Amino acid sequence: MTTMKSTRHYVRQFRVRLRLNSLSENDKPVKSYQTTTIDWTKKIDTVLVLLWVRSQVAQQQHTTHLSDSPNKITPDGNRQFFEDLGLSIEDSLIFAIAWKMHTSTMGYITKDEWMLGMKELETDTMEKLRAKRLDFEKVFDDPDQFKEMYKYTFFYAKNKDQKCMEIETALVLWETLLGEKYPIVNDFVTFLQEKKPVRVINRDQWQSFLEFASTDISEYDESSAWPVLFDEFVEWRAEK
Repeated sequence: MTTMKSTRHYVRQFRVRLRLNSLSENDKPVKSYQTTTIDWTKKIDTVLVLLWVRSQVAQQQHTTHLSDSPNKITPDGNRQFFEDLGLSIEDSLIFAIAWKMHTSTMGYITKDEWMLGMKELETDTMEKLRAKRLDFEKVFDDPDQFKEMYKYTFFYAKNKDQKCMEIETALVLWETLLGEKYPIVNDFVTFLQEKKPVRVINRDQWQSFLEFASTDISEYDESSAWPVLFDEFVEWRAEK
C-alpha cells in the first residue's frame, strides 16, 4: 500500500488537484473512483487519475521504482482493474470489455482509451461498469458482435512491432474464446503443439479459423481457399 506522500507524487504528475488529504494513510485511493459520480465534461480526468494511482499501487508490489508511464494503466494495474470487476485475467469477458473500450494493447489501457471507453459505455463508477456484465456476456451470444471482437483480438494481443501473433498467445486465446463452443479447437491446439508446423499465426490464419472451427471436417474441401495450415491439420487428424 502506498503512502500519502507517494500518492501526492503520482497525482502531481497528472497536474490534477485531488482532494485526498482526508484519506488516512491506510485508506485505498481506489475507493474514490469506485463510489464517486463524475461529471464527464468537467472532472473526467479524476477517474483516470484515481484508477492510475491504483495501478501504481499494484505495480509497487512487484517493483522498486515508480512507473514511467503516467498516461497508461500497466499490466499490474490492468489486472487489478479486472479484479475490481470480479474477473480474473483468464476470464474470456476481459476481451469483450477491452473491445468495448477500444483498447489497443493487451495488458494496457491508455488515458485516451479509458476516457473514450467510459464515455461510450456511459459509465462513471465501477458499480455501473459491473452492472454492464450482461452486456459483455451478450457479445459471446451475438454472432455479429462476437465476430468483430474475435477479429479485433488479433491486433489487441499480438506484439505491436510484429505482423503475426506468437503461437503460444494464439493457442491460449483460441482455447479461451472458442474452446468451449467448438470441440475441434482442442485437436487443433494439440496438432500445433505436437507437429509445430508454424511458429507464428498470421492474420489470415487467425481470421479464417473462426469459420473453420465451425466447419464439418468430414466435408472439408482442400480445393477451397483455406490456409495451407488447415489442410495440414485435416490430413494429420485423418491419420490419427
